[in-house]
Amino acid sequence: MISVQNPLPLLNGSDPDSNPAIDIETMKKIMSHCLLILGFLIPVIAVSQVNNDQLKQIRSEVRQKIDGKEYYIHIVKKGQTLYMISKAYGVDVNEVIKENPEVKQGIKVDLKLRIPVPGQKSSEPAQNLQLSKVQEPSLPLPDSRMVREDTLPQKADTSTGIPCSTGKEIKGRAYKVALMLPLVLSEVDRIDPQEPEISETLNSLKFIEFYEGFRMALDSLEKSGLELKLFVFDIGKDTVRTRQVLKKTEMKKMDLIIGLLYHRNFQMVAEFAKKNKIPIVNPISERSDLIKGNPYVFKVCPSRKTQPANLSPVLEQNFSRSQILIVRNNQYKDRDAADQLKKECAKLTLSTQVVDGTDNAISSLSKSKENVLVFFTENNNYILDLSRKLSERRNDYTISIVGLPAWDKIEELEADYMVNLNAHLIASNFIDYENPLIKKFTGKFQETIKTDPGPLAFLGYDIGYYFLSALMKYGGHFINCIGDYTMKGLQSTFEFRQEKGSGFENQHWEIYKFDNYRLVKIN
Repeated sequence: MISVQNPLPLLNGSDPDSNPAIDIETMKKIMSHCLLILGFLIPVIAVSQVNNDQLKQIRSEVRQKIDGKEYYIHIVKKGQTLYMISKAYGVDVNEVIKENPEVKQGIKVDLKLRIPVPGQKSSEPAQNLQLSKVQEPSLPLPDSRMVREDTLPQKADTSTGIPCSTGKEIKGRAYKVALMLPLVLSEVDRIDPQEPEISETLNSLKFIEFYEGFRMALDSLEKSGLELKLFVFDIGKDTVRTRQVLKKTEMKKMDLIIGLLYHRNFQMVAEFAKKNKIPIVNPISERSDLIKGNPYVFKVCPSRKTQPANLSPVLEQNFSRSQILIVRNNQYKDRDAADQLKKECAKLTLSTQVVDGTDNAISSLSKSKENVLVFFTENNNYILDLSRKLSERRNDYTISIVGLPAWDKIEELEADYMVNLNAHLIASNFIDYENPLIKKFTGKFQETIKTDPGPLAFLGYDIGYYFLSALMKYGGHFINCIGDYTMKGLQSTFEFRQEKGSGFENQHWEIYKFDNYRLVKIN
């Protein structure tokens, strides 16, 4: 059951605090209306709004044969989306992504896309064709997404006496979960579908994707027996509204709070959760201080200090016989990061050398060994310059590079450089669009929401599936067992560890590489 607290006070003209909870059918109608408008905001336009004649008009007449395969060469125009383009040419959106891996970071005006001409025979082995074909788009996803449970120690949940790794589920109780999102639905009336550029400046519905992904996870688990009452609260920047919600009687009875909130509001809700012993989840903040002194906070986004421990095993597995150079940049604020990685590598008996700056790194290159250069820098110009310099030397040296801590967010990175330098990147999450489960989720999302899922949709699903399944598996006191509960989601892997006297933080970073213009996860 869903109980939505005061989602549209301006539409009914009543005092927000006197507004009763809206039932699920009303919520569905509201979301149906909101998602229609959302197409202009993210911006993704539902293909149902574009007729066949309009789709035909955006097709390119330019065709080109590349490596024996024929393609349309499409140049992206303003207002076009990936989903719209794929429908215009009659090909699957995942096929477009496969041929143009750079679009995973988003499409831009004037971007040139290769669109395969439909009806061509594929040169891929038959087994790969079968793997990529999803027969049944409905969820839930397979339980194989849960990993490592059979090897975990038998730590008992002291509140129930049930060993955490036995797999026994707690049944017979309906749980209560509060989902707090800055939906800003009071601005809905100001959105004009005829003026999408103006509407994009409004805050309404930017986080509706998270809700829809979360709902899909909830729907899956309800089919498996989960009984849950979900309370959805629209919380913006206004702390007054947050205080009003926390005064509601039902808030003290929650089994879990998930707050995609602005920092001041989250801190306020976290203190409330601590006082009432309610687990609370922060989905997106990188701030380490969120968990300090509060054993009920779960921080989904891992801290950068945990990157060396995630990276060193990958270096050992893939580059144990290479020369590993850890390159420091004087402008990088964390001067200890390079030394910390060196220490982690030493634990695995890897020989590494810390050097300062690109020029010193280049002068240290070896012609007899593969050179692996790990760069700690976030300076865009520095990264682009070093990529060019190293790419110019790739014929004289064997070079691989590792970029951290946030290279995945740099839009200017040239794919050619990254491929030439066998680049490896590290990120808090990663979406592999060739993964059958990703295709399955994308198809279901497109089928029900009529638009492509963005990163927040995947995040909403992963967080919903992980924490609600933990609630279903271990009961209201799942917090005692969460350290033994690891899950590989659609875009995130959850491995929580608790700091003494503080909350829980995810420890897992995704590491992937450029493999012939395709991004491949390697850890």
